Amino acid sequence: MTDTRRTNAEIRQWYREQVARILDFNRQWITEGYSARERAERAWRIRHDARIEARNMMTEPREVELLQARDMAVYGDPNGPTFEFLVEQARHAGLEEYAIYEAIIDGSYRTNADINRRLGL
Repeated sequence: MTDTRRTNAEIRQWYREQVARILDFNRQWITEGYSARERAERAWRIRHDARIEARNMMTEPREVELLQARDMAVYGDPNGPTFEFLVEQARHAGLEEYAIYEAIIDGSYRTNADINRRLGL
């Protein structure tokens, strides 16, 4: 993206586009022989980095603070869930190794529908 100011809806759309790419990347990683854990870590990293970049694009610090407060309340981290948090969450839900990583991958390319709706997406 360029340095031009974007609306939160435009930034959210950019974020959604970044995250949507994970599905195709995962297919490629499978053909390249990456393990489920490696693919999950890569998927998590893409989404995490996109989240941080999207927040850096936002022009209203208060809006970023609100998102960080939400993430702190939900995940215990202002920048969203850590990879370890997601592993423990899946383990607590009764999943085991391979299924844990597949669940992380599956969740990595799905965005929060409520936030999307509020921004008209």
